[in-house]
Amino acid sequence: MTRFSVLCLACIGLLLLSVPVCASSSPITRTLSTIEPSGGDEFTVTLSIRDIAIGGIVESLPAGYVFVGTTHPASRILLRGQTIAFAVLNETEISYTVRAPATGSGEITGRWEDLAGDETGTVPASHVAVDGIDTPGEAAGAKPAGTNAQAGSPSGILAAAAAVLIGACLLAVRRDDR
Repeated sequence: MTRFSVLCLACIGLLLLSVPVCASSSPITRTLSTIEPSGGDEFTVTLSIRDIAIGGIVESLPAGYVFVGTTHPASRILLRGQTIAFAVLNETEISYTVRAPATGSGEITGRWEDLAGDETGTVPASHVAVDGIDTPGEAAGAKPAGTNAQAGSPSGILAAAAAVLIGACLLAVRRDDR
């Protein structure tokens, strides 16, 4: 096996090992007590938080879903329509309750900001559907406009850095082989 082949395999291995780390870089994880509530039922949304001392989380509920309440201090919550903002001060978990409409489905989406770490990003979307039935235009996997962006995600940067690294390695090895 030539040096060129060994170097290419090493670069590809490095890239494959880095991608899973990149995919799990969000400091916020959302879990739902159910993803298929019955019409009118309440369910719990839990945000697990790691490594954010001072910051905020903004959650957006699908149309028809209603924020019912939370144990988070009232002075650190702002509710505007389908949007709930939580101020984060060294919390490791925030839970809130949502009431499902009679019918309907959609995505619970979120954004976070770490003021101390000067970072922002998105919380991966969570699909919810009353009785497991997706309503037209809201089928599983379909996302409302604007939810595909991964603000603050290092995926693009990592991919570009890997491409530059592989290209530089290939050029260096080709020069050495001449």
